[in-house]
Amino acid sequence: MDNHINILTQLKTLALDMTDSERLIAEYILNNPEEIFNLKIEDLAKKLSISLPTVFRFSKKLGFEGFKDFKVALIRDMAIGMNIEVDNIDEDSIESTTKNIFEKICSNLMETLSIIDYDAFSRAVEILTSSRRIIFFAVSYSASAALDAYTKFATAGFNSVYDKESYMQRLISTQCTSKDVAIGISFSGASREVVDCMKNAHDNGAKTICLTSFMKSPITEYSGICIYTAPVHARYQRIDLPSKMSFTAILDALYINSVLKKRESALEYISRTEEELGKYNKTFQGLKGKKIPD
Repeated sequence: MDNHINILTQLKTLALDMTDSERLIAEYILNNPEEIFNLKIEDLAKKLSISLPTVFRFSKKLGFEGFKDFKVALIRDMAIGMNIEVDNIDEDSIESTTKNIFEKICSNLMETLSIIDYDAFSRAVEILTSSRRIIFFAVSYSASAALDAYTKFATAGFNSVYDKESYMQRLISTQCTSKDVAIGISFSGASREVVDCMKNAHDNGAKTICLTSFMKSPITEYSGICIYTAPVHARYQRIDLPSKMSFTAILDALYINSVLKKRESALEYISRTEEELGKYNKTFQGLKGKKIPD
């Protein structure tokens, strides 16, 4: 685990790679971070009805020599003031709920920014600008982020491919080649359709990039480059809306950096698109108020 990723973020991103007992520890710490300061390893084990070796292995999995070292690092991160979520929502107040959502989104964007691996990001941009096709795989709640990115890349003249039907995505994945790059988008990293498509693309020699919120999730097995967002668990949301916004921000950053690397041709394509849309709008305006023949 990279040292620059703070402790509470690690607990969230590694959730899928934990045993039930380890996940129990992680959830307790995420819900009660301040309480850990005064807890000894024996106290935590007793409180959660787990063994001392389980707590020790939990600390080792996060890259620490023991629980004491883990606590020191957690105190350091808490002092920086990052990642502490407080659900202080007045359920009868639209203003309170709205502010809470905005605060979570802003917090998640900054937390995601803090864990970006810029070397991986740079390699991703290099691949995007040198590949024959940019192919997006995403379903369900991630589909809107994929569609938005697909449209932007296509507008800038990149050979961008996305089909909302999961069957067609599977078909496309079987036809990927070493000249293509496949981008898999999955919050959990475990969406069966997306993971299968990424596996097909990987097996066919395509370069692969994944966007997910969980390290060591299934999608990462078939991804040459992994870019992560920090997950947020909000009780009002079945889907993780803040993380979804971070997906869009990351895809926008990949898009802008790719356009900058191919500035001349990309700007020409964007100009053509705007010109064509301008013609369409003028035609549409001209038809308003006129009766269109049957």
